Amino acid sequence: MKLCFVVPRCGANIVGGAETLVLQLAQRLQHDRGHQVTILTSCAEDNRSWKNVLQPGVEEISGITVQRFLLDERDLETWVPLQISIANGRSLTLAQELEWMNHSVKSEPLLEFLNKNAANYDAIFFAPYLFGFTFWGSLAVANKAWLIPCLHDESYAYTKVIEAMFRIVNRALFNSVPEQELALSLYGPVQGGEVGLGFDELDDIVEKSPILGRYAVVLGRKETGKNAQLAIDYFIEGKSNALIPQDLKLIIAGGGDFKDLHRDTALQRSDIVDVTRLSEPEKLALLRDALVLIQPSTNESFSIVLMEAWLSGTPVLVHGRGAVTRHHVLRSTGGLYFLNSNEFSGALALLCEDSELRATLGKNGADYVRTRYSWPAVLDRFESVMSAA
Repeated sequence: MKLCFVVPRCGANIVGGAETLVLQLAQRLQHDRGHQVTILTSCAEDNRSWKNVLQPGVEEISGITVQRFLLDERDLETWVPLQISIANGRSLTLAQELEWMNHSVKSEPLLEFLNKNAANYDAIFFAPYLFGFTFWGSLAVANKAWLIPCLHDESYAYTKVIEAMFRIVNRALFNSVPEQELALSLYGPVQGGEVGLGFDELDDIVEKSPILGRYAVVLGRKETGKNAQLAIDYFIEGKSNALIPQDLKLIIAGGGDFKDLHRDTALQRSDIVDVTRLSEPEKLALLRDALVLIQPSTNESFSIVLMEAWLSGTPVLVHGRGAVTRHHVLRSTGGLYFLNSNEFSGALALLCEDSELRATLGKNGADYVRTRYSWPAVLDRFESVMSAA
């Protein structure tokens, strides 16, 4: 099959859940299953400024043809107030929502390319859901469009324009069962199915962890939408109430800037550490040697870091209001979940002190990834969903 993936950013060094999923899935579909795959993307690298910094044109990434297009100039004075209004739960008119989407991240040159070349592809996949790239692109080629929405239970998902997009396209690949259930509850029947992301066995990790001593780690983008600030608050509260072992450190690692968490005074403590740069081997060593990975986010459609922690043999502690991460934990019995500060402290203390429990949960999680999210299993699900369309 000739397949096309459309994603706002793409590159070997670009970090992000949707970006990682699209590039790795495209590579495996071509290399392992013989499909002919093209990726259409923008010239941007940074997901805040969205500046065109890369050259438009065609390049090859790990054997995949990647074609870049310039992003349109945006009217942020129009877009930002609308974005804030939706984020705060205000109901906008359809005209306002269309104006919001019109000034989102999009590319007229890419749309022109799709209109001219859609007939060359058997299917065109758009990810993630919340960009003009996806909205306008999928509507332009709706008869061939599939969404890889990376959908979250957030205010944007309840807008009229997003509902219309799902209903017009009516096909989707989901990263998890709870994500699919959310889409069905919001938009009605959506053709498609759950596929997810695949993982290989980790090579022996010989790198030393950049952190000494006993620690728990939060690994992900440093932004309030990922809830790292909640883990910091609960950790400090648990320490002050003597519920968490006093020697335990909390490591905040990943992309972004710690100041965006609005917890600057936390770094004055010796037991909270901001890790700003990590190579891939260092990241895996950090996960391997952690007592537990804390995933406080409630807005996930899959959570790659959970799978990486489990393959490293490390148990996880997730937010109980994160439908996807809680689903993974319950299905795998690879960790625990919390709903409040006391549950956070109690679960963290238990995991710190019970090495046998940690080992059992870590093994359960690893078995779950190997069974459910091996690449052969994921690619089989992809081809099954496509053949049923």
